[in-house]
Formats: sequence, C-alpha cells, structure tokens
Amino acid sequence: MIKIISLLENTSSSPELKSKHGLSIYVETSNHKILFDLGPNELFMKNAQKLDIDIKNIDTVIISHGHSDHGGALAKFMEINKTARIYIKESAFDGHCTKVAGIPFNVGLDNALRNRQQITFTSDNYVIDDELMLFSNVTGRKLFSKANNKLFAKKSGKIVLDEFEHEQYLIITNGNKQVMITGCSHNGIVNIIEKYVEIQNGSIDKLACVFGGFHLFNPITRIYESDELISEIAEYLDGLNVKFYTCHCTGKKAYKILKDCMGEQLDYFSTGTMIWRDWR
Repeated sequence: MIKIISLLENTSSSPELKSKHGLSIYVETSNHKILFDLGPNELFMKNAQKLDIDIKNIDTVIISHGHSDHGGALAKFMEINKTARIYIKESAFDGHCTKVAGIPFNVGLDNALRNRQQITFTSDNYVIDDELMLFSNVTGRKLFSKANNKLFAKKSGKIVLDEFEHEQYLIITNGNKQVMITGCSHNGIVNIIEKYVEIQNGSIDKLACVFGGFHLFNPITRIYESDELISEIAEYLDGLNVKFYTCHCTGKKAYKILKDCMGEQLDYFSTGTMIWRDWR
C-alpha cells in the first residue's frame, strides 16, 4: 500500500490548507516516509501538521531539481528533522536564475547547504533500496517546453541556458508495479517516460502511475505553451496504459486541454489531494 498526499501545490482542495507556487508531496510506503520536494518555504509543514503528518518522522527527502519553489525550505526542514537522508543532484546547487528584461533573478537553492551532513549526492541511476530508485540524464527533446528558454544555470562562472541535468525522478516499486514522481518535468514528460522505458529495457508495463507537473506554463511571463504542443503531449500520454496526476507548472488552461483528450486517465493533484492504494 502506498499513500501519496499533495502537501503543497499552486491550488488547494480545502480552505483549511494553504496553496503557493511550488510543490511538496508526501509519500508513505511499507518502508519509508518520504518528502518529494519541500516547496519554497515552511508552508508545506503547516499543511502537514493539519494533515497529521509529523515532519520529524520523515526518513527520506528527494529534491527533484535546483529551483527554490521545490527546495526553498531545505534549511528550515533540516532545523526540524536532523536524521532524514536528503537525496539531490550535486548540480542542483549550481546557481540557477531566470531573466526578466535581460536582468537575472535568482531562483536557485542556498549553496551554503551543499555540504550538510544529511545530504547525499545522487548519480544518473541511483538505487536507494529495493523500493526506491532515482534516475536522471534525460537528454531527449521531443515536445519540449519553450518556457525552459527563460531558465539559466551558472557554469564555470558563466550564465548559460539550463540543460536540466540537475533534474531527477523517483521510481517507487510496489510489488510488480511502479509509481513515478517527476517534480516539474523540465526535461519534458514525454522524454522522461522514454528514459524510464530505456531503463526498463524497453518496457513500460511496470509503470502504473505518474505524479508531477508538466511545465506547460511560465509563471513569470504568464504564457502557456501552444495548444498544438499541449495536444500532442496529450495524444502521446493517452496512448499509454498509465494514470497521470498533474499539478503545479502544468497550469489550469493546459490541464483542461490535456483532460479533454485524456479523460479519466488524467486528474489534477491539488494541495490536500490524497491517493491511497496498492498498485501491485
């Protein structure tokens, strides 16, 4: 049995739970209590308290990539929980920024946290245990979001277009089935799934469900990807025997286009939404 709860997302399913641009997901498995991303600040903790989730009991934290709306609360979390193992790509601590009128604005993580004892740097295919695995190194660029062209990374002292090598994805094994959590899917949900298939020796049969944003909306410019691109993504996903829960950077307009195509295969994962089931 796996329990998955949205602790923080751009919208909320309940007036008792606050929403904010960002993402934090709580996952409870047979062996772990996990936080996938921590949102921009401690708001996810307040929502967790209202949902009777004790942050001190978390044993595993996954930071999906190096943006503050997914890891901004890292220092605050470590003040409260001093034992959880935190898994992150080392490049997530490189400087990350966006540009407005040509002026760079920081959207990255606090580099001072890089050498904290709780942190483990992950590789491209990183096995935590029999239940949890992380993967990255997604290089495909099919149906790629143009919003990524506004995001940059600091490399060798220069600000360059971000290639998102710092983005990683969680696979949870539940019997013969697997659940994947993607965060923002900056590398493109289609490319991430194709990388998953490559890792699984050409098969998608184990993949039962995917949670995450699809990065089809730019919160700075307030511009969506084209209807054509969104529809092509929907058609691709609709051809898979996989359930999707999307949120955060997908955006409500894009969600409607996806939903019209995908029907019951897609649902929205707003703050407070709880999925509790056995996929095996």
